[in-house]
Amino acid sequence: MPNVVPLPAAPAEPSDASHPALRRYGYNLAWLLTIALGLTVLFSIAVLACGVLAGDAWLWLAPGAAFLGPPPADTPGLVPFDALPRATRWAYAATFILDTLPVILILAEARACARAFGAGIAFGTAAPIRMRRIALGLAAYAVAPVLGHGLVLLAGHGVDLAWLHASSLQALVLAACLAVLAEVARIGHALARDLDGFV
Repeated sequence: MPNVVPLPAAPAEPSDASHPALRRYGYNLAWLLTIALGLTVLFSIAVLACGVLAGDAWLWLAPGAAFLGPPPADTPGLVPFDALPRATRWAYAATFILDTLPVILILAEARACARAFGAGIAFGTAAPIRMRRIALGLAAYAVAPVLGHGLVLLAGHGVDLAWLHASSLQALVLAACLAVLAEVARIGHALARDLDGFV
């Protein structure tokens, strides 16, 4: 049919090159999150290595606190990690992993969002998915102390039995906010596609 003119397909990732500030802020934020993610991973490896390899010289537990390095003075209830029974040590190691993995997930997904901003993509296809993953990471971070507390109770001989933290409630509120923002990002992406495809 000679009167039919095909419309160009809308790009999958609409880019907004007219806002250099978005690119600059996204680039800088991506670097900051990369450093935070790297330091978090290195710290986690160091804690696990000290607990498994270095023994009681480097890792200490006290009610409401844990210490890495030489033992601090005047800390009531301070116990060397190596002095705990094996089952309790494994329970605390699992608790630490449960606490740390959500943080790593949150930082990794936030870094991916920032890299998209650095590329000039304000409302990309992946942004709502990444925001939902960050919300799930925040929810996992909120419930991790409860799960870890249960593991330590099962193992016995717990030192730090704190299972409800104020940060857990804050993480749940932030998770709810991110879930709403993910829906806003999904709508923004749909609008951006409609504008780019409009002739």
